Amino acid sequence: MRRHMLTHENEEMQGIRVRGIEVTRLEGLTDAMIGFSITLLIVSLEPPTSYDQLVKLMLSFPAFGVTFMLMMFIWYWHYRFFRQYGLNTGKVILVNAILMFVVLLFVFPLKFFATVVIDYIFLEHWFGFDMPDQLDRTGLNYPVLHTIYATGFAAVFLCFTWLYRIASDAAEQLELTAYELANTKLHVGMYSVVAVVPLLTIPLVWLPTQYAPMIAGMSNFLIWPATSLYARINLPKVKALRAEEGA
Repeated sequence: MRRHMLTHENEEMQGIRVRGIEVTRLEGLTDAMIGFSITLLIVSLEPPTSYDQLVKLMLSFPAFGVTFMLMMFIWYWHYRFFRQYGLNTGKVILVNAILMFVVLLFVFPLKFFATVVIDYIFLEHWFGFDMPDQLDRTGLNYPVLHTIYATGFAAVFLCFTWLYRIASDAAEQLELTAYELANTKLHVGMYSVVAVVPLLTIPLVWLPTQYAPMIAGMSNFLIWPATSLYARINLPKVKALRAEEGA
């Protein structure tokens, strides 16, 4: 897929001149590992042998869909970074290895968390759907589960923060323009915000109140206003540099 999506050198991708026009072995390995992660999700779904099992399987798709969508987002963000900067240094290889380790480590906890929240909290408890029992919830410790999810989610975005920081530090080597450097630093900040918000929800889930899980869970939605505020503050400066270069 990467090969068919490659753009030509000197074209722009979201404001950054394309510097990576070849699929590296590192990208190929990453594609294989993300594909393997998605395969694990699919294999965990047993094929139905009756109509009732088919209905139960269909009802389980929302949680699977959320997990699958996040995997595809990770793939696209990874693809975009390597198209924009074409870096293949030792630091990039190290961060990429950490990112893939995190993805493989948290793919099942993420699916478990998504199933608990979407199937049993939203669809069953809030909207009254009769959801099938896919998980053994005996002894379920939601604060621990939320902590695992928040830590894994933050780790993914901290890896992307690190990658863009490496690109920012290599500005001279990459011959980044002032606008491209500002755009790169903007991504560093945006990914940092996305990583920090889930971490800040961890103390909330341990509050001594029965509403702590709901407070912590809903607090994750603060990612959108937080990133919007960050962009509103910093984006005008980046656009100003773009206008100067265009002039």
